[in-house]
Amino acid sequence: MKKTFLSLALMLSGISAFAYDTETLLNNYINLKNALVNSDSKAASEAAATLYQSVKNEGEFTQKAELLQATEKLSKAGSIEKQRSLLNDVSVAMWKLVDNEEKVNQTIYYQYCPMKKSYWLSKEKEIKNPYYGASMLTCGKVTATKP
Repeated sequence: MKKTFLSLALMLSGISAFAYDTETLLNNYINLKNALVNSDSKAASEAAATLYQSVKNEGEFTQKAELLQATEKLSKAGSIEKQRSLLNDVSVAMWKLVDNEEKVNQTIYYQYCPMKKSYWLSKEKEIKNPYYGASMLTCGKVTATKP
């Protein structure tokens, strides 16, 4: 009875009982991506673990299972090469989440690395490739933008 009342109260106030915090998930993803741009495996491990916990703690959303599986794998990766090889799966799932979101409070760029045939998200239009770090930092292109 209490759960029903709470759900009804949330619905009447305009808040979904299954809402998720896209901004927090996105910011945690960006921290992971930036760590890989900087070739910092330790920071990438920490950011991946934080992102995994954020996804795990969120309410239900369409991409949750896909994002949870991808972030868990990346959070367990031991080397920068393995982390980079797993980033695409996390990025594709995150883009689906962002792209399906009606309101995103900032512009997000979906970027592509033709050398790795892999994607990532960025808050900046300028390319900073997380798959190669400093060796090919500006390799890539913007393929979509939200909003």
